[in-house]
Amino acid sequence: MEHARERTTFDDTVTVAELIRRGPQTPEQAGLADELAGSDVAPARNRQGGLVVLTALGVLLLISAAGAAALIMAKPAQLPRPTHSAAAISGLPALRPDLVLEATWPFGGNGGFSAAADSAGNASAAEPDDAHLANPAAGSASTTLGLVRDFYGRAQDSPDRIGELLAPELGQSTELTRAWSAVDTVRLTELRMERDGSVSARVEATYPGGRAVRLDQHLHVSPGPLPRIVSAELRSARQFQPG
Repeated sequence: MEHARERTTFDDTVTVAELIRRGPQTPEQAGLADELAGSDVAPARNRQGGLVVLTALGVLLLISAAGAAALIMAKPAQLPRPTHSAAAISGLPALRPDLVLEATWPFGGNGGFSAAADSAGNASAAEPDDAHLANPAAGSASTTLGLVRDFYGRAQDSPDRIGELLAPELGQSTELTRAWSAVDTVRLTELRMERDGSVSARVEATYPGGRAVRLDQHLHVSPGPLPRIVSAELRSARQFQPG
Protein backbone atom coordinates (compact mmCIF):
# COMPACT_ATOMS: atom_id res chain seq x y z
CA MET A 1 0.00 0.00 0.00
CA GLU A 2 1.39 3.27 -1.10
CA HIS A 3 1.71 6.02 1.38
CA ALA A 4 1.17 9.59 0.30
CA ARG A 5 4.33 11.48 0.44
CA GLU A 6 4.23 14.62 2.40
CA ARG A 7 4.99 17.57 0.18
CA THR A 8 6.01 20.91 1.44
CA THR A 9 4.83 23.82 -0.67
CA PHE A 10 7.01 26.88 -0.38
CA ASP A 11 5.73 30.34 -0.82
CA ASP A 12 7.61 32.67 -3.11
CA THR A 13 8.59 34.71 -0.09
CA VAL A 14 10.30 31.83 1.80
CA THR A 15 13.88 32.76 2.58
CA VAL A 16 17.01 30.64 2.72
CA ALA A 17 16.97 30.86 6.52
CA GLU A 18 13.45 29.43 6.60
CA LEU A 19 14.43 26.54 4.36
CA ILE A 20 17.26 25.62 6.70
CA ARG A 21 14.96 25.74 9.73
CA ARG A 22 12.43 23.39 8.08
CA GLY A 23 14.98 20.67 7.46
CA PRO A 24 17.15 18.63 9.85
CA GLN A 25 19.55 20.98 11.60
CA THR A 26 22.88 20.68 13.27
CA PRO A 27 23.96 23.31 15.78
CA GLU A 28 26.09 24.93 13.08
CA GLN A 29 23.15 25.04 10.67
CA ALA A 30 20.91 26.58 13.32
CA GLY A 31 23.43 29.39 13.86
CA LEU A 32 23.70 29.91 10.10
CA ALA A 33 19.90 30.14 9.83
CA ASP A 34 19.84 32.82 12.51
CA GLU A 35 22.54 34.82 10.74
CA LEU A 36 20.72 34.58 7.40
CA ALA A 37 17.46 35.63 9.01
CA GLY A 38 19.14 38.75 10.42
CA SER A 39 20.70 39.60 7.06
CA ASP A 40 17.30 39.25 5.32
CA VAL A 41 15.57 41.61 7.73
CA ALA A 42 18.21 44.35 7.45
CA PRO A 43 17.83 44.94 3.67
CA ALA A 44 14.06 44.98 4.07
CA ARG A 45 14.33 47.65 6.73
CA ASN A 46 16.78 49.61 4.59
CA ARG A 47 14.41 49.43 1.64
CA GLN A 48 11.53 50.63 3.80
CA GLY A 49 13.62 53.49 5.16
CA GLY A 50 14.67 54.47 1.64
CA LEU A 51 11.06 54.47 0.49
CA VAL A 52 10.09 56.75 3.38
CA VAL A 53 12.89 59.21 2.53
CA LEU A 54 12.00 59.24 -1.17
CA THR A 55 8.33 59.74 -0.37
CA ALA A 56 9.13 62.67 1.94
CA LEU A 57 11.35 64.27 -0.71
CA GLY A 58 8.63 63.88 -3.31
CA VAL A 59 6.07 65.55 -1.06
CA LEU A 60 8.45 68.45 -0.36
CA LEU A 61 9.09 68.93 -4.07
CA LEU A 62 5.37 68.97 -4.80
CA ILE A 63 4.74 71.52 -2.04
CA SER A 64 7.58 73.73 -3.31
CA ALA A 65 6.31 73.58 -6.89
CA ALA A 66 2.77 74.39 -5.79
CA GLY A 67 4.00 77.34 -3.71
CA ALA A 68 6.07 78.72 -6.58
CA ALA A 69 3.13 78.42 -8.97
CA ALA A 70 0.88 80.21 -6.49
CA LEU A 71 3.36 83.07 -6.14
CA ILE A 72 3.66 83.45 -9.90
CA MET A 73 -0.12 83.53 -10.32
CA ALA A 74 -0.63 85.90 -7.39
CA LYS A 75 2.05 88.36 -8.53
CA PRO A 76 2.19 88.77 -12.31
CA ALA A 77 5.58 89.42 -13.81
CA GLN A 78 6.21 93.13 -14.05
CA LEU A 79 6.96 94.43 -17.49
CA PRO A 80 10.26 96.23 -17.93
CA ARG A 81 10.02 99.96 -17.98
CA PRO A 82 10.19 101.62 -21.38
CA THR A 83 13.75 102.33 -22.37
CA HIS A 84 12.55 105.56 -23.96
CA SER A 85 12.18 107.43 -20.66
CA ALA A 86 14.89 110.05 -20.55
CA ALA A 87 16.01 113.13 -18.71
CA ALA A 88 15.08 116.53 -20.04
CA ILE A 89 17.07 117.78 -23.02
CA SER A 90 19.11 120.83 -22.11
CA GLY A 91 20.98 123.57 -23.89
CA LEU A 92 20.35 124.85 -27.40
CA PRO A 93 18.75 121.58 -28.62
CA ALA A 94 15.98 122.10 -26.05
CA LEU A 95 14.82 125.12 -28.07
CA ARG A 96 14.61 123.28 -31.41
CA PRO A 97 11.16 122.04 -32.47
CA ASP A 98 12.52 119.94 -35.33
CA LEU A 99 14.17 117.47 -32.97
CA VAL A 100 10.78 116.67 -31.48
CA LEU A 101 9.10 116.53 -34.89
CA GLU A 102 11.50 113.89 -36.19
CA ALA A 103 11.82 111.93 -32.96
CA THR A 104 10.48 108.37 -32.75
CA TRP A 105 9.59 108.47 -29.07
CA PRO A 106 6.12 107.11 -28.24
CA PHE A 107 4.58 110.49 -27.61
CA GLY A 108 1.08 109.03 -27.56
CA GLY A 109 1.76 107.38 -24.20
CA ASN A 110 3.85 108.12 -21.14
CA GLY A 111 7.09 106.73 -22.52
CA GLY A 112 9.83 109.17 -23.44
CA PHE A 113 8.65 112.69 -22.93
CA SER A 114 5.21 112.28 -21.41
CA ALA A 115 2.21 113.94 -22.96
CA ALA A 116 1.22 116.86 -20.79
CA ALA A 117 -2.40 117.74 -20.11
CA ASP A 118 -4.06 119.63 -22.92
CA SER A 119 -4.46 123.33 -22.38
CA ALA A 120 -5.32 126.27 -24.57
CA GLY A 121 -5.85 129.97 -24.36
CA ASN A 122 -3.75 133.08 -24.52
CA ALA A 123 -0.36 133.36 -22.92
CA SER A 124 -0.57 134.48 -19.32
CA ALA A 125 2.09 135.52 -16.84
CA ALA A 126 1.93 134.56 -13.18
CA GLU A 127 2.69 137.13 -10.53
CA PRO A 128 6.24 136.80 -9.13
CA ASP A 129 6.65 136.10 -5.43
CA ASP A 130 7.79 138.70 -2.90
CA ALA A 131 11.32 137.31 -2.65
CA HIS A 132 11.81 137.81 -6.36
CA LEU A 133 10.55 141.40 -6.20
CA ALA A 134 12.90 142.14 -3.30
CA ASN A 135 15.96 140.96 -5.24
CA PRO A 136 17.03 143.56 -7.84
CA ALA A 137 19.73 141.23 -9.19
CA ALA A 138 17.07 138.82 -10.35
CA GLY A 139 15.64 141.35 -12.81
CA SER A 140 12.04 142.38 -13.02
CA ALA A 141 9.35 139.88 -13.87
CA SER A 142 8.05 142.00 -16.72
CA THR A 143 11.52 142.21 -18.30
CA THR A 144 12.15 138.48 -17.97
CA LEU A 145 8.77 137.45 -19.28
CA GLY A 146 8.93 140.08 -22.00
CA LEU A 147 12.22 138.71 -23.30
CA VAL A 148 10.90 135.14 -23.46
CA ARG A 149 7.74 136.32 -25.18
CA ASP A 150 9.90 138.23 -27.65
CA PHE A 151 11.90 135.06 -28.36
CA TYR A 152 8.81 133.15 -29.50
CA GLY A 153 7.55 136.16 -31.40
CA ARG A 154 10.78 136.23 -33.38
CA ALA A 155 10.55 132.47 -33.89
CA GLN A 156 7.28 133.19 -35.71
CA ASP A 157 8.14 136.36 -37.62
CA SER A 158 11.95 136.73 -37.66
CA PRO A 159 13.73 133.43 -36.99
CA ASP A 160 17.01 134.96 -38.16
CA ARG A 161 16.96 137.30 -35.16
CA ILE A 162 16.32 134.88 -32.33
CA GLY A 163 20.07 134.45 -31.79
CA GLU A 164 20.19 138.02 -30.47
CA LEU A 165 18.26 136.93 -27.38
CA LEU A 166 20.58 134.03 -26.49
CA ALA A 167 23.69 134.13 -24.32
CA PRO A 168 26.94 133.24 -26.14
CA GLU A 169 27.50 130.22 -23.92
CA LEU A 170 24.52 128.49 -25.53
CA GLY A 171 26.49 128.23 -28.76
CA GLN A 172 25.82 129.05 -32.39
CA SER A 173 22.18 129.64 -33.27
CA THR A 174 22.43 128.70 -36.96
CA GLU A 175 20.64 125.36 -36.55
CA LEU A 176 18.08 126.95 -34.24
CA THR A 177 17.28 129.61 -36.84
CA ARG A 178 16.90 126.96 -39.54
CA ALA A 179 14.64 124.88 -37.29
CA TRP A 180 12.20 127.71 -36.58
CA SER A 181 12.26 128.91 -40.19
CA ALA A 182 10.59 125.64 -41.23
CA VAL A 183 7.66 126.27 -38.88
CA ASP A 184 4.45 127.74 -40.28
CA THR A 185 2.87 129.12 -37.10
CA VAL A 186 4.04 129.55 -33.51
CA ARG A 187 1.54 129.87 -30.67
CA LEU A 188 2.57 130.60 -27.09
CA THR A 189 -0.12 129.02 -24.92
CA GLU A 190 1.38 129.43 -21.45
CA LEU A 191 4.02 131.62 -19.87
CA ARG A 192 4.70 131.88 -16.15
CA MET A 193 7.37 132.95 -13.71
CA GLU A 194 8.59 130.34 -11.24
CA ARG A 195 9.52 131.10 -7.63
CA ASP A 196 13.23 130.90 -8.42
CA GLY A 197 12.94 133.51 -11.16
CA SER A 198 13.05 131.04 -14.05
CA VAL A 199 10.37 130.91 -16.73
CA SER A 200 8.18 128.02 -17.83
CA ALA A 201 6.74 128.27 -21.32
CA ARG A 202 4.48 126.09 -23.41
CA VAL A 203 4.54 126.66 -27.13
CA GLU A 204 2.95 124.92 -30.11
CA ALA A 205 4.69 124.90 -33.47
CA THR A 206 2.68 123.90 -36.55
CA TYR A 207 4.36 122.87 -39.79
CA PRO A 208 3.07 123.10 -43.36
CA GLY A 209 0.91 120.04 -43.92
CA GLY A 210 -0.60 120.07 -40.45
CA ARG A 211 1.97 118.27 -38.31
CA ALA A 212 2.61 120.01 -35.01
CA VAL A 213 4.63 119.73 -31.83
CA ARG A 214 4.05 121.08 -28.36
CA LEU A 215 7.06 121.98 -26.23
CA ASP A 216 7.18 122.53 -22.48
CA GLN A 217 10.37 124.51 -21.94
CA HIS A 218 12.08 125.80 -18.82
CA LEU A 219 14.25 128.88 -19.34
CA HIS A 220 16.65 130.95 -17.27
CA VAL A 221 17.18 134.60 -18.14
CA SER A 222 20.20 136.57 -16.99
CA PRO A 223 19.64 139.75 -14.92
CA GLY A 224 20.97 143.17 -15.86
CA PRO A 225 20.29 145.81 -18.50
CA LEU A 226 20.79 143.31 -21.35
CA PRO A 227 19.01 140.13 -20.29
CA ARG A 228 19.59 137.01 -22.32
CA ILE A 229 18.42 133.41 -22.22
CA VAL A 230 21.32 131.60 -20.57
CA SER A 231 19.92 128.06 -20.23
CA ALA A 232 17.03 125.99 -21.49
CA GLU A 233 15.49 122.59 -20.76
CA LEU A 234 12.87 120.66 -22.66
CA ARG A 235 10.76 119.23 -19.86
CA SER A 236 8.16 117.46 -22.01
CA ALA A 237 6.89 117.40 -25.56
CA ARG A 238 4.15 115.98 -27.73
CA GLN A 239 3.59 115.33 -31.40
CA PHE A 240 0.33 115.95 -33.26
CA GLN A 241 -0.59 114.44 -36.60
CA PRO A 242 -2.52 116.43 -39.24
CA GLY A 243 -6.22 116.79 -38.54
